[in-house]
Amino acid sequence: MANFTSKRPIEEDSSSDSSVEDEHDSQDEEMGEDEELGENDKEVQVEFAGQSPIAEDYHGIKSLLYQLFLKAHINLGGLADLIIQQNYIGSILQQCTESSDTDSEEEGNSEDEVFGITSVINLTHHKDVECVKEVREYLLKKTKQKLAELFNNSSNMIGLLLNERFINIPPQVSVPLLENLCKEIAAAKEAGKPFDFTHFILISKLHESTRKGPESKKKKTKGADILWVNAEEEPISEVGQVLGEYSVRSESDSAVSGTWDEDDEQFEPKRRIVLITAAQLPDVLIKIKEFLQ
Repeated sequence: MANFTSKRPIEEDSSSDSSVEDEHDSQDEEMGEDEELGENDKEVQVEFAGQSPIAEDYHGIKSLLYQLFLKAHINLGGLADLIIQQNYIGSILQQCTESSDTDSEEEGNSEDEVFGITSVINLTHHKDVECVKEVREYLLKKTKQKLAELFNNSSNMIGLLLNERFINIPPQVSVPLLENLCKEIAAAKEAGKPFDFTHFILISKLHESTRKGPESKKKKTKGADILWVNAEEEPISEVGQVLGEYSVRSESDSAVSGTWDEDDEQFEPKRRIVLITAAQLPDVLIKIKEFLQ
């Protein structure tokens, strides 16, 4: 079990940072010396840290879960409580500050500092917990009962992977978080805790182009008709088995689904349910790293 009692910076790929900086430099040159960046176009360097979830993070975690489940009939507060109760598994993402130790402690406990959550909930071990029952029912409905056999087999131990963060946080931050999660799962398993998973389920957020016609078909062959909210989840979808995909337009608002001008290409906000085996997880991590290089 990793010690998250003090903040630990998550280092991002330096090559990725340099490429981003080069891109911004070239864009700045094109804009000209007299033209300044707009308020929303300024590049901001932010350092994040992973930390074990605590009670003060409850509302921040719940808000991130809402990004995923929206208006589904699921007690998100109950799920947040489960994540906090098993705080030896998973991490929340917080912004590093240069304040004094006292200030850092106060800010570290601030619920509005939860920028992301990476964890796993055991849908088998907690199957009698009401909020987990609701998640299982939700998954069965959205996959048209494709998970029924998996759920009904008592030899299976199924985990719900949670990989949520604020929009615009670079996907590279997911690599150390997911790697650490795997280490914590292995440590918990060795300690005899109920984390000996056989399968993992991931619900991904994506937007799919609604454009019709030859141009749309041409784009589809290139995979450009789908925008992934969390880019690192694309290779997971390629490795795993897609069990369901559905629109959430009726449940989304502009903050979640985005807005476009009339002349822009329109996108449908969706969710995709992917199943992977525990044996596939190491390969998934390798593919995520390669994908984000």
